[in-house]
Amino acid sequence: MSTMKSGFVVSRSQMRAEMPSAALPERGATPRLEVFSTSVKDLGSDRQAYVAELTRLWGEAKERFLTIGRYLVQAKAKLPHGSYEAMVVADLPFGKNVAWQLRTVAEEVDRGRVAEHELPSSYATAFKVVRMDDATLAKARQEIPPVVRVNVTREEVSRFLRRLSEEAQAIKPHAEVLASRRTALRRRLRLLLQEQRNIKRELADIEAELDGKVIEGRSVTAEA
Repeated sequence: MSTMKSGFVVSRSQMRAEMPSAALPERGATPRLEVFSTSVKDLGSDRQAYVAELTRLWGEAKERFLTIGRYLVQAKAKLPHGSYEAMVVADLPFGKNVAWQLRTVAEEVDRGRVAEHELPSSYATAFKVVRMDDATLAKARQEIPPVVRVNVTREEVSRFLRRLSEEAQAIKPHAEVLASRRTALRRRLRLLLQEQRNIKRELADIEAELDGKVIEGRSVTAEA
């Protein structure tokens, strides 16, 4: 049995063999049920079970990166110390960087920072979204159309981030002037406070000396 792909006939065995080592494709038109299959079995501390399940998901349903990420989160939490890293390096069809990105996306979704229905269809694009700080993420949602959406492309996210960076650079000189002025005023305030303390000490000395002389004068008058 074969599958038609971009005008060529590709066998299912060839498709299974095409397991990428660095990235999953942008697949904006992929049905949501295929993209976000979230049923995760408890595989405990069985390393080979993780290897088999993750390899199957990667080869047969590359779009299910959220499920893959959740398995990676589970594996890191439950496998013996050092076994998770060894499994990623030696046994899985993707490397440490991809595993880290997939796991990060799953963790941020499960934390509630980005909802599943907002998540881009590409894991690499989703990673760029979940790595935004809260303020940037809020701005991304306010865009028209929102940057945080299923069919957003990596280039759209990059363009949005570049624009924010350029806007920040545009106001930086004014911010630097204000920061410099603040530093100067704080330094001046410290000097004034020190001068105030010196003046108070000098006044106290003068008042003590004057009080002594008055007392002495009164004493002399009284004796006279």
